[in-house]
Amino acid sequence: MNMPNYLVKIATGAALSILIACGKKGEDTPSPRPQPEPAKTSTTGINTFSDNNIHSINTSLLSNNAMQGFNFDSDGSIWYTQSAESSTKHQINLVKAAPNKSKSIMTANTDYMKLHYFGHATNTAIEEMGNDRYLWIGAYASANAEGAYWGDKVVGRVKYVKGKTVKTNECEEYYYVGSSFTELHPSIDAENDLLTINYNDPANSQYRCFVVYKLSDAKKAAMTNINITCTNGFETNNPNSQTTKTYTVYCRDLTTLTPIARPKFRKTGYGAAGATYYDWQGYDVHKDRLYYFEGQSNYNLVGSFFTDDVSQSYVTIFDFNGNIVEERTQVAFISDRKKLAEIGVTQLGAMEAEGIKVHKGKLYLGYTSRGYTQEDTKHYQNIFVFDKSSK
Repeated sequence: MNMPNYLVKIATGAALSILIACGKKGEDTPSPRPQPEPAKTSTTGINTFSDNNIHSINTSLLSNNAMQGFNFDSDGSIWYTQSAESSTKHQINLVKAAPNKSKSIMTANTDYMKLHYFGHATNTAIEEMGNDRYLWIGAYASANAEGAYWGDKVVGRVKYVKGKTVKTNECEEYYYVGSSFTELHPSIDAENDLLTINYNDPANSQYRCFVVYKLSDAKKAAMTNINITCTNGFETNNPNSQTTKTYTVYCRDLTTLTPIARPKFRKTGYGAAGATYYDWQGYDVHKDRLYYFEGQSNYNLVGSFFTDDVSQSYVTIFDFNGNIVEERTQVAFISDRKKLAEIGVTQLGAMEAEGIKVHKGKLYLGYTSRGYTQEDTKHYQNIFVFDKSSK
């Protein structure tokens, strides 16, 4: 039987210039049902699927919830960042695990660190320094009415210590990009000495904004004291506190540097006319390209596992001028319920896009699945690998 094409490109025109945008990943709320979109041949190198595309599947982490993203270690292991369960919405888990090639569930809950009051952690980065590992993550966030943390004001650099719980005010270093910017999500390309930070700019609310620095320059930037106003849960040990307070934080001041680039593009409108857009699920920067990921599971789209609707996932690739170099492209096997069941990750088609990375010349896409069996609807983490575009 012929394999179907598993990535379907959405027409936009490869030379189209657009502006990229500053907001945050949406909450998992129901969205309108997706409309069919025209198919095209993929140029990203991920238009076929086989067992060779499985990097790791069916991994159970510390909490029964979705991962927000993942990073790789030079020892071959995976660093997952995961939202904790609803009773601890102020917590992000950082969990180290080996890849799982088996269809059987693998539990990874022994090598971890907990982070409190940091933010949603839609995008994070791991930096290797000899035998030490550092997580870069948005910090000094505020609690919303549901007790979840958003609106982080700086990027924190946290040393990994197995078993440790660290609060947002306990990082080794902080990095500041501007007083009006929030929702900060870092990406590191150590090979090419790049630090990228996605941020929300209130003056450009329709755009997703990024700033790119040399990583080595950022780590030597001048220090300064800045004032940050946020909720005081980390100080009072009350995660649900809505009381705000102003804190003085000593930071690396990245506003003193000349950025390599400041790409931005619209949050919607960069695909074909009439395209349906989904939650932002992370990005990665490698060399001179920005890889942008969006998607939602069929469960999050319709609020029920037991539906004929399918999950959605898309990749778009931009250059540092905000031009599309790889058009918005559907990861079609994520919408193929039969194939997902054959792979052994979900009987119910529930696959939520969660994280994208370029690593050693390959493109990796992360997903949280539910429906390992029709009775088991817990959250399991999956990563698939594809050849990276040569454009």
